[in-house]
Amino acid sequence: MVVDNKNVMLVLCRKVISGLLIEAIQKRTEITAFGVYEFNKAKNMAMVRQPKIALVEIPERHGTPAQDALDICEEIKEVSPGCKVMLICPENDEESVRACLKAVKERKINDFLFYDSSVDYLVAKLESLLPV
Repeated sequence: MVVDNKNVMLVLCRKVISGLLIEAIQKRTEITAFGVYEFNKAKNMAMVRQPKIALVEIPERHGTPAQDALDICEEIKEVSPGCKVMLICPENDEESVRACLKAVKERKINDFLFYDSSVDYLVAKLESLLPV
């Protein structure tokens, strides 16, 4: 089991975007970031790596409901106690936005942000969720 107080897992479908975000996060902070590119592997990776934060994508494509991403968030929290979970969602998808707002209110996730957010904003959000 790998434990790092600044360990962040990115569960994103697009490897190129994930790679760029990991690079940007690690350049700006002391955060150790790693990517998982298939939702069905997120739970196992969370169990092994014990991330402090998981950033989970609600994919921007039809047919993949926000509930799938919320289910992944629950699985991650189940195997990695204390892990903070944040969703990233398409800002133009009203269903996804409503699902994110509801999940925050019900404390199923800690926060969310939109795809069109800046990398600096993403990094600030991640840093705000890390333990002191």
